[in-house]
Amino acid sequence: MQSNYEQLENNRVLLKVEAAAEEVANAFTEAYKKVVKQVSVPGFRKGKTPRVILEQQFGKDVLHQDAVEILVTRGYFQAVLEHKLEPVDQPQIDFEGEIEEGKPFNFQAEVEVLPEVELGAYQNIKAPKELTVVTDEDVEAELKTLQERHAELVAVDKEALEKGDFAVIDFEGYLNEKAFPGGAAQGYTIEVGAGRFIPGFEEGLIGMALNEERDLPLTFPVEYQQQDLAGQAVVFKVKLHEIKAKELPALDDEFVKALGEHETLEAFKTAERKRLQDNKEKEADRNFEAEVIKQVVENSRVQLTDTLVNRELEQIIHRLEHDLETRGLKLEEYLKYTEHTMEQMQDELRPEAEVRVKTDLVLGAIAKAEGISVTEDELKERVAYLIQFYAPAVQEEILQGKNRDFIEGVRSSLEREKTVKLIVDSAVPEGEALAPDEAGDKEEEVKTE
Repeated sequence: MQSNYEQLENNRVLLKVEAAAEEVANAFTEAYKKVVKQVSVPGFRKGKTPRVILEQQFGKDVLHQDAVEILVTRGYFQAVLEHKLEPVDQPQIDFEGEIEEGKPFNFQAEVEVLPEVELGAYQNIKAPKELTVVTDEDVEAELKTLQERHAELVAVDKEALEKGDFAVIDFEGYLNEKAFPGGAAQGYTIEVGAGRFIPGFEEGLIGMALNEERDLPLTFPVEYQQQDLAGQAVVFKVKLHEIKAKELPALDDEFVKALGEHETLEAFKTAERKRLQDNKEKEADRNFEAEVIKQVVENSRVQLTDTLVNRELEQIIHRLEHDLETRGLKLEEYLKYTEHTMEQMQDELRPEAEVRVKTDLVLGAIAKAEGISVTEDELKERVAYLIQFYAPAVQEEILQGKNRDFIEGVRSSLEREKTVKLIVDSAVPEGEALAPDEAGDKEEEVKTE
């Protein structure tokens, strides 16, 4: 088939395709072979009806629709490949008149394609990179956290409950003098002042003595997720059984030895310092990479289209909806809680979608300019790693090549990683920012000089 195309506005092109008379005849033959298997004609076995009889029985145009579909599908994709176009949506097909066997067939396809990217500077980008310094205070803070994690609650002899204590209580909530579902517990341990209950509950416990009973008149917040309680005035009946305090283990060799990784506290501190250093360096690398890529994207020019941005926006909202579901929430509930309509949320998320689309387009253009590609061995290695996290049936489907979207997604991800690495490897850390602790040390040096 012969084709050419015309560039239209807004990243759209108009493809013009002509199928020769011989190609039209072949399409009719293919259409006949397809249709004859789908119909039954008296006196003939299914699939064996001669074409002339088929057309007599169902009309001359019985094959027209299938012949057109064959030619349009084949011609469109051939034209896209020939002119190296990258469509981003479905084409709008148009043709005049009826298809006729023995004559050429012409059609047009208008489609939106990926916008062209005018690349700016993307190598030797200068960006700040934070110096990573782990102080003794950092290590001590981690030890304190570990100590808190292994603390035990022990009963204490106190006259009254105070903020910071742990209370073992029974409680039951009443709405309109009737107990409401989910509002009761026995032997429940609560940290007073931690803010895990509705406002006023924990504060209302302060001053209680052992075995004391107390009524707490409270009001649920209007944004409370359980709608039948949101904004409602209730009364909680509470009884205090025990007052407990947190008892921290001693930070010594025996403590770290019980953790099973180190024999002495000093060995543990050394390992912890290295872990913190590694984490800080990884965070600094991530921040540096993000800043470099941000500059590269800002240096480039590209005309974004609603099709691409709206598609990315749908994916962002889909991921949000999935995250909410894992926490037992529906998107409608989230919108109500945040006092947003769907349109308002889309407007707020649109800038993020635009940045993501532009970033993808710019990185794709750089990959093309640099000839970056993914080898089959690299692809197979990454796929082999990823599929271990899927069910056996899905693994088999991927290995048999039936899930092309997954394979192409992995290929795109690897190509993006290579492109980002090329950019970041050439980038230059500049004006290295001091880590907060070191900045403080530098200030002290200035004061004492």
